Amino acid sequence: MTSDSSKNGPRLLNGICGPADVKAIQEQDLPQLAQEVREELIKVLSQTGGHLGPNLGVVELTIALHRVFNTPMDRFVFDVSHQGYVHKMFTGRLDRIGTMRQYQGLNGFLLRTESEHDCYGAGHAGTALSAGLGMAVGRDLREGDEHVVVVAGDAAFTCGISYEALNNAKSQTKRFIVVLNDNEWSIAKNVGAIASYFNTITTHPMYAGLHEKARRFIEAVAGKGAVHLAHKFEEGVKNLLVPSVIFEELGLRYY
Repeated sequence: MTSDSSKNGPRLLNGICGPADVKAIQEQDLPQLAQEVREELIKVLSQTGGHLGPNLGVVELTIALHRVFNTPMDRFVFDVSHQGYVHKMFTGRLDRIGTMRQYQGLNGFLLRTESEHDCYGAGHAGTALSAGLGMAVGRDLREGDEHVVVVAGDAAFTCGISYEALNNAKSQTKRFIVVLNDNEWSIAKNVGAIASYFNTITTHPMYAGLHEKARRFIEAVAGKGAVHLAHKFEEGVKNLLVPSVIFEELGLRYY
């Protein structure tokens, strides 16, 4: 494959055999890695077919997840999991990415029998939060310390089972991370009250800049150690400026 990024030397992507290699890349080189991943996705999926848009939309997110967390110990639960191709590239399957959705090739979704880094096989929207909560509760019962991270698109929150999980999360576990990948799009344009609600809380100009402004204010007044106070300040001001965030009402901190 020839590309603009390869003119500057060997592809960074070629050196990734596992998540540790993603962590080893210098921060200033991450935009190049993201570009190489997108080029590879376009090249491969133009030949094999597959979920191009959802995966182009989670490149930076997947890089960030693998920089912060440690699979397979930590668990990534992707809702539907059609956006898991980049995760596959970073977990030892780059050399087979050209077999995506082909006979005896890589599965178009995540698959537990395909890799130890795939903790949950899916293919239908709305199931990841309940599955992830079950994993978190199981971890707590055996006194484990791994993270459970659910990545769910905004369309998953039109499913009742997602709210069943959110309704139980606070009472069942103290450590459960949900990444809302709000791209305002599903198989078709999202409609309904939930889609409108997400658009309202993410585009509200006061809400968009509130977190950083609160942090700067408290740091100036009380120093960098006042993290807990900053959060309380943020919550108080946010409740005055923007509509109540449903996740906060369910007991989850919403950033």
